[in-house]
Amino acid sequence: MDFYQIMTLIAVAAFVVLVVYAAVTLVQIKRTAESVEYLAALAAENVEKTQSTFDLLNNISSMLDSTFYKALKLGVDFMRRYRKDK
Repeated sequence: MDFYQIMTLIAVAAFVVLVVYAAVTLVQIKRTAESVEYLAALAAENVEKTQSTFDLLNNISSMLDSTFYKALKLGVDFMRRYRKDK
């Protein structure tokens, strides 16, 4: 074997190793993508389950900020002051 044949053999071996590592990497990337897809679907499902709770909290927050609550608080303050004066 001469020098060029040895270099060609080394280059072919390096290319085969590169192809094997590329295939292993692509398989791992595919598995990771599937796991991320499953995680995203699970997260979306959990968000849908808790959506009613968030709606309830939003409604309560809106009610507390509404004029009705402010008027009710004013009435309670008047009653407290009235009771303190007696």
